Amino acid sequence: MKMLKMWSAVLLSLMIFTACNDDDEKINADRPDYEGQGQANIYITDAPVDDVNISTVVISIAGVEANGPDGWKMIKEFEEPVKIDLLSYQNGEAYLLTEEVIEAGVYTEVRLKLNIQEEIDGELQNPGCYIEFKDGSKKPLFVPSGGQSGYKAKGEFALPTDGVVAVTLDFDVRKAVVKTGSDKYILKPTIRLVANEEAGLIEGKFAEADTYEKVIVYAYANGEFKESEMDEPAEGEVRFSNAVSSSVVGEGGEFTLAFMNAGTYDLYLVYHDENGEFLNLIGSYEDVSVEAGAKVSLQLELNLLN
Repeated sequence: MKMLKMWSAVLLSLMIFTACNDDDEKINADRPDYEGQGQANIYITDAPVDDVNISTVVISIAGVEANGPDGWKMIKEFEEPVKIDLLSYQNGEAYLLTEEVIEAGVYTEVRLKLNIQEEIDGELQNPGCYIEFKDGSKKPLFVPSGGQSGYKAKGEFALPTDGVVAVTLDFDVRKAVVKTGSDKYILKPTIRLVANEEAGLIEGKFAEADTYEKVIVYAYANGEFKESEMDEPAEGEVRFSNAVSSSVVGEGGEFTLAFMNAGTYDLYLVYHDENGEFLNLIGSYEDVSVEAGAKVSLQLELNLLN
């Protein structure tokens, strides 16, 4: 398996693909049907997790299914489950899970068959999915129905005949990993399916970041943020739950929001304490327009925030 190191590699592959294909080979979602096959390259990426004590979130993937022109079909079954630490693939980095030749057509879902933890007669039967903490301790990660119905990612991509499409499954561990009242950790299905050629990238720098302990940037679809997003969440929920994606601001003030579908977004900058606990909203920067295959660069200062 390979890791896609930088978003620029995705943009480059898109430019090469565009240059090497005639207009009649480009995706056209209005085509009545597709004939033949094409290649789907499936990647996995993640957004950061709130809990600063968590060092790794490992999932184990046994197979990949896709819902396309002929319904659900298994497109890859691994001889040995593939283990991935989701927290290793953030800020535009992605893990190449598989490259498969499949039927051309429009696909609306991808489903991961997970090698999940199962508790039988009080004993854990499978170590495939787990969380590891910075103190070295581990907790099993349960995925309700993850081994039977699978872990679904919803979105849409169209695969043209003889074409190549890169698709990214964007996990959001911040929203997905939930601690229950019985001290169990559950992986909820909060995952986006993104067609890379229809997505762009937001890179930014927040000048005053070093005056706060920890700053997170949350991206919302334009006009979708509600102040109630900052309220104390119910058990099993998180603040800023409707954010499309998020990014922790680095020591130099830099942040990256990758694999963003083309559209207009509002960015909300929030500061947390050193333990990752929410403190307050710093401000917002609205109407950020993202185009497919393009990068948006932002220089943010306090006086530019709402």
